[in-house]
Amino acid sequence: MPELVSILFGGAFTAASAYAWGALAWRRFSAPPEVALAVGAAIESLLVFIVVACGAGGWPVYLGLGAAPLAWLAWRFRYRAPATRPLPKAPNWPSLLPAVPFLAYGVWYLVNALAPETWPDGITYHLGLPAEYVRIGGFPGRITFFDMVPQGMEMLFTMAFAFGRHSAAKLVEFALFAATPPLILRIGTRLGLSRAGGFLAAGAYFFAPVAGLTGSSSYNDAALVFFAMACFWLLLEWRDAAAGAGGGAYLLAAGLTAGFCYAVKMPGAAVALGAALFVIAQRRWTGLWLLAVGAALGIAPWMSRAAILTGNPLAPLGNRIFPNPFFHVATENDLAAGLASLQGVKWWGVPWQLAFGDRLAGTFGPLLWLLPLALLAWRSRAGRLALTAALVLATPWLSNRGARFLMPAIAFGWLALGLVLPRRVAWAAFWVQAVLSWPQVLNAFQPPWTFRLHEFPLRAALRIEPESHYLATHSKEYAAARMIEIHTPPDARIFSFNPVANAYLDRDVRVCWQSAECDRLNDMFHLCANAATDYFYNWRFEFARRPLRAVQLRIPSGNPNEWDLDEVEFESGGERINPIPAWTLRAQPNVWEAPLAFDGLALTRWRTWEPVRRGMFLEVDFDLPRPIDAAVLLSHAPAVGVSLDCWGLGIGFHWTKLATPGVPTLRKPEDWRFALARQLKRAGYRYVVAQVDNSGYGPLGQSILAHALEWNMTVAAQSGETVLFRVR
Repeated sequence: MPELVSILFGGAFTAASAYAWGALAWRRFSAPPEVALAVGAAIESLLVFIVVACGAGGWPVYLGLGAAPLAWLAWRFRYRAPATRPLPKAPNWPSLLPAVPFLAYGVWYLVNALAPETWPDGITYHLGLPAEYVRIGGFPGRITFFDMVPQGMEMLFTMAFAFGRHSAAKLVEFALFAATPPLILRIGTRLGLSRAGGFLAAGAYFFAPVAGLTGSSSYNDAALVFFAMACFWLLLEWRDAAAGAGGGAYLLAAGLTAGFCYAVKMPGAAVALGAALFVIAQRRWTGLWLLAVGAALGIAPWMSRAAILTGNPLAPLGNRIFPNPFFHVATENDLAAGLASLQGVKWWGVPWQLAFGDRLAGTFGPLLWLLPLALLAWRSRAGRLALTAALVLATPWLSNRGARFLMPAIAFGWLALGLVLPRRVAWAAFWVQAVLSWPQVLNAFQPPWTFRLHEFPLRAALRIEPESHYLATHSKEYAAARMIEIHTPPDARIFSFNPVANAYLDRDVRVCWQSAECDRLNDMFHLCANAATDYFYNWRFEFARRPLRAVQLRIPSGNPNEWDLDEVEFESGGERINPIPAWTLRAQPNVWEAPLAFDGLALTRWRTWEPVRRGMFLEVDFDLPRPIDAAVLLSHAPAVGVSLDCWGLGIGFHWTKLATPGVPTLRKPEDWRFALARQLKRAGYRYVVAQVDNSGYGPLGQSILAHALEWNMTVAAQSGETVLFRVR
């Protein structure tokens, strides 16, 4: 019971103080409570960001941060005389019927929100990061993919986590999700929807299985819908009040919520774009400045942090635009290609998959099939607004085909649908969505692995069933996390081929694709595993001996493959010239890893980490002119048809083409596994976590398990198909 109390306090305190911050910001203007909650949550998130960035995180600080606005709110209403209003008439029971499914779904969602977190993204980074921020009081020193993504909601999770841990953070997401239907109803009234149309739009969203899952877990997609709706309401209010008092305040708040959508997740930038288009359409150009100022409050903290730490304000993306040593373009491209894939679904099958299928990570229920009728709303001004918002907010789905990324667009689409359906049809659609989206109904025809809620974990929610027992029976990742924590020291740095349950693990685990350093180690593992079958070449350039100030290896034409140089050696009269620190290395791209081509170890290599473009190069500027007559390269490039030229800078400071490469010769395979172990230890990794199943990196894990001594590792522990190796 004390655990449940702390959970309820953490979630309620964070949400209530967010509302108080919003009420404080709106003390001179009128705004509905949902909008005040949205504005206050953005403010509170910014304040937590400042606390965490200063390394001052801790429950006493968060207690003061939340208690201050709540105390002001209590003081404000302490001396206000209660207004005398006539009692409203009791509603007749038919008018209360639409509230029944909202209540039923709300109870279902609340119980799932109170239960321990088991969903993949939640246990890895949505709650893994807040758990670490609470533990160390600030941001960690590492730079990885999820460390750099905007974390607006994670800041709110951090505050709740400090009091009630994982489930308290989930309650914050649930509070925003629960506030969305009344906000949709409020917007529907502004747009002229009938009561039936408004309930249709609110219910179709709230009952959607994908919305229910994200709204009752630590996924942040439901929060994105809430802030997008709040921004839309504020823009409508600004449009009607711009000429009068308070118009600028509404626009500033609209900018804040729009910018905070980016802070929630990067695709939320579409909300800021849509807000700017709305202001431009009103032809009040000065309003763009207020909107931009408000948006900057939500966006700038995260872009500034990324720029300071990596030199790339868009990190962990945008690495082609802002090259940096922390993330590779190839990894970003591979991630984008995977997310943009329809996973084998044909275009004509997308409507079924989004409504009831299991291939696009989430479903919206049967009402999705009526959305084409929403196009009829284009005839009205309100309909054009809703449809334009839906179109703009649908653009992120082109880069990530998960159903979650369509939630904001679909929510606005249902507003447009509510404008065109006749009243009786709208009520019928409302009840069809409510009945057919109920989890027990979906269980009759959907597979058990579908991305939605399946259980009503009341005992776990009330902590009658201990959290550890529930997690052990519902999450194999939790068991693996316990195994890792038991068998590694607290200061261990661990390399993993798969994400782990960081939310339940007090260790520094770095995943193989989430940073440039881990990319390189992952590359070495695969070079070792494939050494016997890999095509690895010696590649020589020979030319008349001459003194050279610099040598440049240059790509003369593009190629869809990568270019790599495992080692580069220069010869003079048959003698190798040893590299010295005084040499200056230049490269385009990836200059930061150029030294790997001169370290004397073929296992480490310089790679372009992106498809070859004409003009890419690797250049060595010598400390003084050196007589050279050959360049010897170790590379995989000849196997994929990458051509190369060798240029030299002579005494007269003129670049001259020295030679084209001779015929590459296949190099004898080498066993680099002991060298890999040394590289792991040099980078600070003493443990490796790998799956040993037949998917993904599983075959590599099986190879390490079967030949652990050859890899210079020992098995430290195993949990199911997850093995913890210790580097000897």
